[in-house]
Amino acid sequence: MIEGLLAALGWGSADFFGAVVARRIGSLWTVIISQTFTALAATGIVVVTGDSVRPVATVLGALVLNAIFSATAYMSHYRALELGPVAVVSPVGATYALVGVVLAIVFLGERPSLLALTGGVITVAGVMLTSTDVRKLRAGTHGMPPGLPWAVASAIGFGVGGFFLAYLSRHLGWVVGMWASRCAQLAGFAVVGVSQRRSLAARPPARTGIGAAIGVGAADLVGVIAFSIGTHMGLVSIVLVASAVFPLIAVGLSVAYLGERPVPNQYMGVGLVAAGLILLGLA
Repeated sequence: MIEGLLAALGWGSADFFGAVVARRIGSLWTVIISQTFTALAATGIVVVTGDSVRPVATVLGALVLNAIFSATAYMSHYRALELGPVAVVSPVGATYALVGVVLAIVFLGERPSLLALTGGVITVAGVMLTSTDVRKLRAGTHGMPPGLPWAVASAIGFGVGGFFLAYLSRHLGWVVGMWASRCAQLAGFAVVGVSQRRSLAARPPARTGIGAAIGVGAADLVGVIAFSIGTHMGLVSIVLVASAVFPLIAVGLSVAYLGERPVPNQYMGVGLVAAGLILLGLA
């Protein structure tokens, strides 16, 4: 569970700063630059550890699926945040853990205890409450929120992509599994970049924007490393649920740096998350 919480710290930080950077240089540039950095950094880790990458050939199917779903998830996530409203898309995106847990139970044969499942449901419910303002949520459900389809796509993509990242970590070791997933994912972003080359060329990022996007990638890499280690050593379902608390980090940073004021349901959500994590720790 500790690794899942560390993953949440990295991903929550990347989520907050990624949204800020995307407003300056665009979501596509932010994703391409940050994920290029993670792929290069992961390559450096493989070189330093000396782990063999030959076993990657035995899991090419899972690697391709991981790349497709993860790349789609990242693009959909930033698009959802861009279209909004955040009060609607954020809690929907937080449900990705439930997708991954179902896959872990069905395909990996994991059998979390009833206490762990209860803690997981409470944690995810708390995350959904913490990441939104219920009053704005109600206001946003009178019609189809523009970012909602993208939020659903990102939740499914992150859930399936997270499952396959865990699968790769278990079969290849966390170092090679992480490296393979980052490089394959980058190939997916490259295809998108080529198809959108005109719009990218029309809005080249400034040096400060590039540096900021690299910082987003560094935070994301912390999350990926922690998640890979956790799923390599423990239950995928538990690590997934623990990592799903990452919106709390983004909310906390918004309060600290943007002066946002939490609403009552967000305090309630934090309490539920704490209770859910305690149950997971006892399971």
